[in-house]
Amino acid sequence: MRKTGTIFFSISAVLFIIFMWIAIQTFKPIRNVQPDEVIKITGIVTKIEEGSGFDIVITLENDSHYYYINRGLQYGLNLAQLRKDILNKKVTLYPIDRWTIFTRDGIMGHVSKLMIEDRVIFNEINNDIHEQTIK
Repeated sequence: MRKTGTIFFSISAVLFIIFMWIAIQTFKPIRNVQPDEVIKITGIVTKIEEGSGFDIVITLENDSHYYYINRGLQYGLNLAQLRKDILNKKVTLYPIDRWTIFTRDGIMGHVSKLMIEDRVIFNEINNDIHEQTIK
């Protein structure tokens, strides 16, 4: 009985550690984004709308991911102007590249940089070649 208890405790401890790692990785806040923490995605914008918490939600053609600029409206971005500038046009998004239980392909929806052609519309990446957007 003593050996069975030790094995059960060991397996439980390992499973708990794995669970905690997944929880921390999934809910870790996004701060001080660096250039090596993003992935480049290019596509045509089909819809732009306001999300909860002052977010700006961007939908790309033939892409099932949920992209958003966290608190984009507080950065001074304007939905009407964005629609005029990027709706139905090819843009480059730089979302966070991090595996979580919800983003098993590594593409988080949090957009850290938004560009159209060579023009930066939004940028929160530290140490980037382009200037950051100021709140």
